[in-house]
Amino acid sequence: MKILVPIDGSEYSIKALKYAINLMKRIGHGSKTTEKETNEIILVNVFPHFHNSSGVEKTMESIKTGKSISATGFISQMNEMMKQEWADKLVELRKQYEDLDTKIRTEIIMGSHSNRNIATSITKYASEENVDIIVIGNVGLGGISKIKSLGSVSRNVAEISTCPVLIVH
Repeated sequence: MKILVPIDGSEYSIKALKYAINLMKRIGHGSKTTEKETNEIILVNVFPHFHNSSGVEKTMESIKTGKSISATGFISQMNEMMKQEWADKLVELRKQYEDLDTKIRTEIIMGSHSNRNIATSITKYASEENVDIIVIGNVGLGGISKIKSLGSVSRNVAEISTCPVLIVH
């Protein structure tokens, strides 16, 4: 069994991870697997890299060296730094929640800032990986949990996914 858990750093994405682990313990280890198929939870972050508008080449100070670089170079450094930070966060989560019975893999996939595109990235990845179920928090970092009961990414994932989606509140 493969369970995909989108992680954005929100408390609801962590609740979804905890739920996925419990779900795997309850039903995942009882399912039959072949040598090629393993039970695993995949933590995925859709990384919304920043773009630079063409023609904007203001000089900025490098994050790495402190020297002057183009805006494009600065944005590239910023994207690299943020992607590495997310990779580290996912590894930390994996180490924190992985045990001998639960294999957790981490992935960062490229996306955009659009909620619909984030959902499309998640569902496309789930399809490519032959995921059995997506377990997602009901509201992410962009949501206002006191007002909304379902965020736009969760809603879009549930609407377009070809595999079952479990939304955790």
